[in-house]
Amino acid sequence: MEVLIKNMNEELYKELKAKSALLGITVSEAIQIAIRFWLSSLDSLVDENNIVLKTDKRAIESYEEGKYVLVCDGKFIGGFESEEEVIRIAKNYKKCTISSKNYPINPQGEWLWSSIASE
Repeated sequence: MEVLIKNMNEELYKELKAKSALLGITVSEAIQIAIRFWLSSLDSLVDENNIVLKTDKRAIESYEEGKYVLVCDGKFIGGFESEEEVIRIAKNYKKCTISSKNYPINPQGEWLWSSIASE
């Protein structure tokens, strides 16, 4: 697949090209490595947000009080009274997780095989 990158910083590209050559890989291979790294870092940030939700004292207290708990970029942001407010604040961050007692545990209502009784 061919991809065109517009508005690339020229100095950054020169450095990328030089370091790729030193490593004996193509610029394309270097970009693919960088993309994989970036994508995996986003996944780990979601995990980090969940860790904060489960371990941060303020997050736990806010959750127990029935508030909407907001954790973004691995940091506790606050406990909010309304879903609208927490969403408005979350828009200022890159990667967020919202938790609340007000959210249903299984919103899809999925039926599992163990739920079906046999006659």
